[in-house]
Amino acid sequence: MQVDQTSARRTLRRGKEKVPKHLKRGVNEKGMDSFIKRVLRIPLDKPFEEAYFTHRLWMFFRETKKTEQDIHRIFKQIREKMKQRITLKKKSDPGKFAVPCLWKGIEFACALCDTCSTVNILPKTIADHLGLKIKPSEDSFTFVD
Repeated sequence: MQVDQTSARRTLRRGKEKVPKHLKRGVNEKGMDSFIKRVLRIPLDKPFEEAYFTHRLWMFFRETKKTEQDIHRIFKQIREKMKQRITLKKKSDPGKFAVPCLWKGIEFACALCDTCSTVNILPKTIADHLGLKIKPSEDSFTFVD
């Protein structure tokens, strides 16, 4: 009995997994930045399973080859970075920084207190009243609310 040598050597090859063309592209930077911003807005106590649908995280990767497990891994990495950040607590408003002041014999009932962290602006009329010489400044200031 003879065994066919050619058939014994034949190996079967698997073809590549067929992926639709619209799923072949990777994640672009703009989409990833948007995803990170969206994840940063989600409260830390909300789990991935809930956030995935309520915050529409699936939308960022709908035309890519990323799976839900990949999205979950990226979500966890961003969450770990969030937990390491230091969040500053807002201090309560002290109210009024005005104190009574006497300068060169002139009394000011509500003078601003200088905390050395702000720019103090003195009205020209008060400067004239105090006899101060004023020269123009090279600086420009923008005030925000």
